[in-house]
Formats: sequence, C-alpha cells, structure tokens
Amino acid sequence: MANDYVPGEYFAQFLNQLPQMYRAKQSADLQRERFEYYKTKDAQAASQAKLDEQHKENVRHWTQLQNFAQEMPFGQQANFMRKQLDTLPTGFVEGQNLNKFIDNYQIIEDNEVDQMQMYDNAIDEDNPGKVRYTASLMDDPKRSKQLISYAKTLESKFIKQKPFDLNKLTPTEQRHYKSFSTQLAEAETEIMRTGMPGLSEEQKRALIKSPLYQAAQQNIPFLQEKLAPLLAKGAPIATPEFSYTPESLQYLTENPDMMSSFFGSADDDMDAFVRAQKGEPEEPEEPEEPEEPKEPKTTESMWEPKESRIMVAGPGGVQTPKTVVGGFQLKEDVPERYKGAKGEQLRQQEEATLYKDIQAHEGKIAAADKNIAGINNAINSGKLSEDNIQRLEKEREKYLKQKEFFNNKLSDARSQYDYIKKPTR
Repeated sequence: MANDYVPGEYFAQFLNQLPQMYRAKQSADLQRERFEYYKTKDAQAASQAKLDEQHKENVRHWTQLQNFAQEMPFGQQANFMRKQLDTLPTGFVEGQNLNKFIDNYQIIEDNEVDQMQMYDNAIDEDNPGKVRYTASLMDDPKRSKQLISYAKTLESKFIKQKPFDLNKLTPTEQRHYKSFSTQLAEAETEIMRTGMPGLSEEQKRALIKSPLYQAAQQNIPFLQEKLAPLLAKGAPIATPEFSYTPESLQYLTENPDMMSSFFGSADDDMDAFVRAQKGEPEEPEEPEEPEEPKEPKTTESMWEPKESRIMVAGPGGVQTPKTVVGGFQLKEDVPERYKGAKGEQLRQQEEATLYKDIQAHEGKIAAADKNIAGINNAINSGKLSEDNIQRLEKEREKYLKQKEFFNNKLSDARSQYDYIKKPTR
C-alpha cells in the first residue's frame, strides 16, 4: 500500500490520544467555569461594595441631620428630622425604621418641652405650694431639687415679712405715707397735750381753744382716711394657697396641654381652672364655721370722747364747772395690746387689714349675686330641660348659702372695724 499506510493506524492513534484530549477539554471547561465564577463573584463584590459605600454615606448623612437637629430648640427637632427624610433613599428609611424612630423621638421631645415649660413657669411662680407640686412632676431630679429649694425660699419670705413694709409702696406713696404719718403723730400729740399732768383748767381751756388744737382735731380724721389704703397696701401678704382634688388632677393628667397651661397660669385653684376649661359654672365656696370675733360685738367702739372740766364765769362772777369735749381717747377697759405707741401702730395695722377683709367679703357677695342672677336668667329662659333646671336650682342654693356666709363675715369684720377705728367726730 502507498506510503506504507496501515489500515486502522489513524484510528488507533485517535484512540491513544482520546484520554489526553478529554483531559484537555475538562481542563478548558474548568478554566472557563472558574473564569465565569470569579467574573460573577467580582461583579457581586463590586456591587456589594457600592451598596456598602452608599449605606455608609446614608448613615453619615443621617448622623449629620441628627446632630444638626439636636442643636435646634426643643420642639423643632423631630419636625426637622421628619422633613429631611425625603433626602434619603426610601429603602434606607424603611430598612432603618426611621419613621418609628422619629415618632418615639417626638414623644420624648414633647415631654421635655412640657417639663421645661413647667419648670420655667414654676421659677416665676409666687405660690410655694404650686412650686412644690411642680417639683413632684419633674423627671429630672436636678430640676426637682431646684424647685424645692425655690419653694423654701418663697416660704421663708412670707414668714419673714415685716408688719408693715414701706417698700411695697411706690415712691410717691412712700412720700405721702411719711408725710401723713408725721402729720398724724403731730396732730395726736397736740390733742394729747390737754391731758398732760400739772395743767390747770385755764391752761387746758387755752390749749383747746388754740388754733393748733382745732386744726389737729380737724386733720386727724382726714389723715387717718388717707393712711388707711397705704397701710393696707404695706400690710403682710398671706401665703397663697394651692388646692386641687384627685378628679381635677386626673383630668389634667389626661390632657397634658391643659396641665401645661395650668402651671403657666396665675391660677392657684386647679378645680376652678378645670371647671373653666370645661365651661362649667364656678363652684360656690362651702361656708366655713364662723370665727369668733376678735372683739365683742356688743362694744360699739373702744374709743370715747375726751372730756375736760373747766370753770366758766357766770352771772355775778360766779364760777361754775362745765364739761368740755375735745377729741377721743381709749376707754379704760381696752385690751392692753392697743395701749401705748406700739399699740397704736398695731391698731392701725389691724384697721388696714379689716378694711381689706371688708372689701374682699363685699366682692364675694357681689360675685355670688352675679351668679345667682345668671342662674335665674337661665332657669327663666324656658330653654332648659327639667334635669338641668334642678341642677341649677341646687347650684343657686349653694350660692345663696355662700352669700349668707360672707354676709355674716362682712358683719363681723365691720363690727371689729367699727370697734377699733378711731372716730372722726
């Protein structure tokens, strides 16, 4: 055969090379698979790296927003962060649950705003009881201690008040007080000169007829009238009372905005504040047991006319005794505390206090009359149900009792005032 060809030789060579060709193909397939694997893996790694970098950037941006918000005043922070969520990817916002975070932050921020407002209002408060109660509502122990300290300072100021504080008067009122007080002292001294020991009847008559005595007698009532409101203004201020009931407290607790409003108001009566918020009529004051009067009602005044005995020349030169009345003096049976210079100062202070009480009682009576008139108008309007009419009638009874109570208090105060007030004529 040509070229020494042996049949089957190529096939035999193919069979001999087949395993090597198979291994070469396997190696090529493995290399191709490895290439595809690493190609895919590198693409995934690159994509993940990009996602990681984007996440880090979102975290950095969100952290910057939080830091910036925390430099803003309380009350604006949560709203600012909520508005800035649009600058972040939706997936990041949902994945980090930022809306829930801001909702919780809003609750904490609102509470802190309320706490700050109540604290600031309490620092401007003049009622130690209200300050102490505000301290009990503070979450921050430091704020609570500061308010308790402030309440103690207020209580100390009320305890240490002077019997009469000239500084409560305006500069003009202080000048008037000093002028009226000096003139009154001089006028009373002039009147008292007639009672000096060792004076003869003729000397006493001469003093009574003197222009100074006559002027003093006329000026004393005028000066006392001018001093009365000044003494009332300079008198000690009673410690304000803070009152509440569990019902009104529960109502304000369930309405935090109203709670904050109450502690920012000048109201000291939580029950009255709640009634006003609900639009309910003012609760009549429950009459108290009448106090014993300071002085007996049967005594009209602790003053009596000051009498002097003089001799008057009659017909034929006969001297006859005559009683002359000039000014007023304390009766012998007056309490010791009213005697002397200090006693007179005490009397003036009590007179001023009673004057204030009389005005306060008259105001309470006028308020009761106003409420009674309002209730009568409502009942007579014909627009109310039977139940509402019955309820208003009960309210009217309370106001009537309140009016009777304050009428009695007014009567007592006027009786005491008339007892210690120095007559003018």
